[in-house]
Amino acid sequence: MNQAGIFIQVICAILAAMILTYLFANGRRCRTTYSYMLCIGLLLFWNIAEILLLMSSNNEQEMLALKIKFLPVVYIGVSWLYFCLVITNHKIIDNNLFKFILIFFPAVCYAFLLTNELHHLFYKEVIFKTKLIRGPVFWVHTVESYFCIITGTVCFFISLKKVGKTQNKNILFILALLIPLTANILMLTDVIPNRGFDITAQVLLITLIIFGIAVYQKKFLNLIPVAARHFIENMSDGIAIIDHENTVVGLNDSINIMFPGLNLKIYDSARKLSRYIRNNATGSMRDTLADALESGKIGCSVKGKLEINGMDVYLEIGTLTGFNQSHNGKIVIFEDRREEQQLLNEIKNKNIQLTNANERLIHANKMLTEANYRLEQYSKTAEELAVTRERNRMGRELHDTVGHTLTLLIALAENVKLKLKDGQEELKNIIDKSIEISRQALNDIRNYLKGKYAESFKNTNLSDLLKDLTNDHLSSGTKIEVSISENIPTLDTARAMTIYRICQESVTNAIRHGQAKTVNIIIKGHSKGIRLYIIDDGKGCRDLVKGYGLTGMEERIAKLGGNITFGSDGEKGFNIIANLPV
Repeated sequence: MNQAGIFIQVICAILAAMILTYLFANGRRCRTTYSYMLCIGLLLFWNIAEILLLMSSNNEQEMLALKIKFLPVVYIGVSWLYFCLVITNHKIIDNNLFKFILIFFPAVCYAFLLTNELHHLFYKEVIFKTKLIRGPVFWVHTVESYFCIITGTVCFFISLKKVGKTQNKNILFILALLIPLTANILMLTDVIPNRGFDITAQVLLITLIIFGIAVYQKKFLNLIPVAARHFIENMSDGIAIIDHENTVVGLNDSINIMFPGLNLKIYDSARKLSRYIRNNATGSMRDTLADALESGKIGCSVKGKLEINGMDVYLEIGTLTGFNQSHNGKIVIFEDRREEQQLLNEIKNKNIQLTNANERLIHANKMLTEANYRLEQYSKTAEELAVTRERNRMGRELHDTVGHTLTLLIALAENVKLKLKDGQEELKNIIDKSIEISRQALNDIRNYLKGKYAESFKNTNLSDLLKDLTNDHLSSGTKIEVSISENIPTLDTARAMTIYRICQESVTNAIRHGQAKTVNIIIKGHSKGIRLYIIDDGKGCRDLVKGYGLTGMEERIAKLGGNITFGSDGEKGFNIIANLPV
């Protein structure tokens, strides 16, 4: 009998260990999974203690095994209650006093067992393999365990009724609970002798497996497939997936890029997102959308417009459905409407300007028009003359100062080169490259002052210009990688010069401010023009302050009707994206 009992206990212990291993490797990291694993872990401990009890050879070993066994036994009831309350999302599980009572009362009962030799209140008498007389504390612990198990199960059945479970499934759950309770009652009343083998732990393990299967899909299993996760991570819209426990179980990088101060992470509460909306958003739908995120209620869709940190955003909260069209969670989508709003504002401004122009033309006469035209031409001529004078003056100053400095640098570099010893070829090559770059800069200044600077862009294509830029920085320790797609349209001088200058300034900033080791330049063509990507791996920039270089890029691209954006996650890397119409 003992050998058969030990074999059954070992099988149950292995089964419990396999369940724990599977949930640890594949289960979703949430309170429901942890509470279920606690119940299974206690049953694993119980089965191991039963093996020790069956293998005991004297009264002292049997009493020690009983003390080990009752550590999981006194806590199995409260752990079952906690598991059922977590499944039903009951508010009491967050109450610290309730948690203290769950831990304290079983601990007191177990303390009576440990000190039983002093008072005999837990066991009045223990005769090896023959007789076991239970004391009043044992029965108090038994009543407490039954109360916890029945209370938790009632909460579970109420939850099943709300989600519309069938009557057959309810009967299955009731039987799964009654079987271990009945077996335990029969053994406690000595209807079934249990001095050699206690089946309560094994039957209760089967019950827990049945209950675990019932909530596996919604509670333990991660709802987001790999393909869906890959899809949302590559979307420009900010997306967050929220489960029935109002916990974020999926999101993409776009949501934190759109809202830098949010810092939303997996397994954060959805209340973090709702608090951010309340603190940073404006609009008539703000409180409605924030309440929808906080409530944890699923099954309804809410949408509306908000302004968050000066950004026009369209927010939509939808329902995620699983098998049998059951509601498993929510999907939250943040759509950036700035570009759309900007276009609408531009159209509105254009309409206002056209209306004003028409009104002026109706009341204008031919003589006034001609006079205005002459005055405009005169003003343009005077402005051009002033600009030309200032450019000439600045050109002379630039030639006198920068030209002198570059000439001096070239002379100093050549002097250093002459003093190098034989065998220092690498230093000589670096100095030769420095001299070459300085001379080229001096020639560029002179060509610019003579009005011939743009001619170099006419005679050289963009690929060669970027190749020269790459070669110029070989000795700087920064690697520049250039990729130009074959489908880019033919560029005129102005556009080629603009793209080159943006790349040149970006590389300078990456080295000077970011200490970047690699800079990637990608140029792609599309139906409306060219898109330029510049990405480096230098230090990030949390608060972007536009200096002369970034402002110059914006002005160059704006003159040709394009647009440019700058971005960084604040920790590592800086990126520039420019669109240039052709």
